[in-house]
Amino acid sequence: MTLAMALTLALRGASCDARAASSRKLLRREPAGASRPVHREHLSSGVSKELVQRVARRDGGVAVTFANEGMYDFVVNWCEHMDEIGITNYLVGAMDESLYGRLRKIGVNAWLMGSKNIDDDEVKKDFGWGTRTFHKMGRDKIRLVHELTKTGFDVIVTDVDAVWLRDPFPFLRRYPKADALVSIDNLRNHTSVVATQANHAVDGEGLEHSACGGNKNIGIMWFRSTEGSQSFTQEWLNKLESNDKDWDQVVFNKLVEQGGCETARDGSGVAPAYGGGLMLGILPVAFFANGYTYFTERLHEMFGLKPYAVHTTFGYAGTVGKRHRLREANQWYGDKYEPTYFQGKFMSYTPRLLKDVDYAEFVKRGHPNEENTPMLERDEDVVLEHMRFVNHQLAQLYEAAVVAKHLGRALILPPFACGLDRVWFPHKGRYPGALLKLPFVCPADHVLKIEELHEFAQDYREFSFLGHPYMPRHFLTSENVRRVEIPSSAAFEATIPFHDKLRACFEKRDRKRGDESCLPEGNAVFRAAETIKLSARLGSLDALSVNLESAKDVKFLHFDTIIGLTETSQATTAMTTQIPLGDWGMAQGTNEDLGKLDYSLDNVSIFGDAPPSPSKNETHEPEESAERSSEKESEASTADDVKVSIEAGLMKMFHGDKNKVESAVRAIMEAQALEAA
Repeated sequence: MTLAMALTLALRGASCDARAASSRKLLRREPAGASRPVHREHLSSGVSKELVQRVARRDGGVAVTFANEGMYDFVVNWCEHMDEIGITNYLVGAMDESLYGRLRKIGVNAWLMGSKNIDDDEVKKDFGWGTRTFHKMGRDKIRLVHELTKTGFDVIVTDVDAVWLRDPFPFLRRYPKADALVSIDNLRNHTSVVATQANHAVDGEGLEHSACGGNKNIGIMWFRSTEGSQSFTQEWLNKLESNDKDWDQVVFNKLVEQGGCETARDGSGVAPAYGGGLMLGILPVAFFANGYTYFTERLHEMFGLKPYAVHTTFGYAGTVGKRHRLREANQWYGDKYEPTYFQGKFMSYTPRLLKDVDYAEFVKRGHPNEENTPMLERDEDVVLEHMRFVNHQLAQLYEAAVVAKHLGRALILPPFACGLDRVWFPHKGRYPGALLKLPFVCPADHVLKIEELHEFAQDYREFSFLGHPYMPRHFLTSENVRRVEIPSSAAFEATIPFHDKLRACFEKRDRKRGDESCLPEGNAVFRAAETIKLSARLGSLDALSVNLESAKDVKFLHFDTIIGLTETSQATTAMTTQIPLGDWGMAQGTNEDLGKLDYSLDNVSIFGDAPPSPSKNETHEPEESAERSSEKESEASTADDVKVSIEAGLMKMFHGDKNKVESAVRAIMEAQALEAA
């Protein structure tokens, strides 16, 4: 029996409904020798026509992802989303025997893909973006893609940190001329740049205007089984195997434009690339979203669209951050086999925002008011206002975390509002080319070092925890909730609630824009719950425990504010290690000082009298302010200066990898050019 035949025997039982009690049939028949080390010479990728044929749909389409043991919960998340939207024609490549065995136990259509160059121990771990192991994994990925193009089936290949929200196959089949369709890192749609694009749109959906320029992202790729796809992926693989320092995505982008790249004259979005050897189209970013357009910009909500997929890029906390962003959006299904995530008791509070912040200055830096705005300087007023704005919210978080720990409860984090965007390089207030309006509800990894919250699942939950897809409904009853009302204080009166336009909850099938039921303060069950009113500020946490004795066994405890709960702060310096604060970036700086500013709770108070806002005289010397004003007037910050500053920041970020820097700078400068146009 051949390895390919043995592998196909593993594909017993397609996926059933994600919410069913026993969602998949266990795959009991082990393919002979498929997971024995002696067969590792066959692996990476081990895919075959027979294997793909087993799950392919009638039109010949198949969805594929791959992962290792370290990404098991991401595989569960990927598969559960597939099940929810009714797609059963998918396969998962397991890079190690451990993952392969676990996937078989839960009935996933998997095969042992292995890795050609990563050793047995390393292949099970989180590779870490940009590491040497990460690049080795990239070779395994492209080898898999190339072999899939030779099976005779058309395939959509995604990274496992992508999530499917709608069946993409009807959309993909609209472009039979395309050898390949790929996602892109653009921050706005270009599906109606020219009038002829309307002739090819279906229900307002179409491809991006041009495949030339921009940074194509290979996290979502559709390849038809054509000579063009096979030839292109073969050269792609050859180039990667000849140089182990090249990044698979950079090589893809260079190959696409090698020999010339054209824009479709008929408006279809499909045009010759790779010197005419590949008919290529770009998937629209509003429908095949990247991590910025979905989690930060929320492009789909802005235009009332229903995305097909989201890829968790543009993050700041690695794999931990990707998971947390999906949690915040209530798109994380990786907890299906982890019921402990919902066990225990929880505490939450309603966050408040400073009243005296100059919000108009944030608005000026957001879309559409940025065109003639200079690059941010680290000590200018709007940057300092942003830091003060966020630090005040973080002070509330620290206080709440101490209270939750004292009460023996996990803390449901609040949503955070940011006045300025967080970007890897010097910017004007938001990512170049983005349609982001300021201020905005920002992902937690914009202000916290989420990746360092090692005990997160024990001590904390995402702000949208109540909307978790697997939250047991019987937990959300008024009997399980108590609200705690805090007496007002001067510090409280110096704040305001989240503005109506700062919507935190993400839109989903069962939740429309404006529905804030994922938040405790916006949830009808919580609002109807019994209230415990505190008559005065308390002297200690022990006194708080006495006042809340009647609610000690209640599952959810919600404070209407944390400001002024006690007479003095209960947070200690130890909190900085329990909840590490993040940093904001970036303003203009030198190679040694890249304009990052660390969030800090120094001089921040949420007790007693509200601290006055810093005046310009307190934050700037008059001479410096005048000098900076003069610089702005003379427009000394030219495009070349911007490029040099960006390159300096990216060289540090990418540890001197010139290929990555070159690709990133090109995408950034193109985005800035689009913004200026």
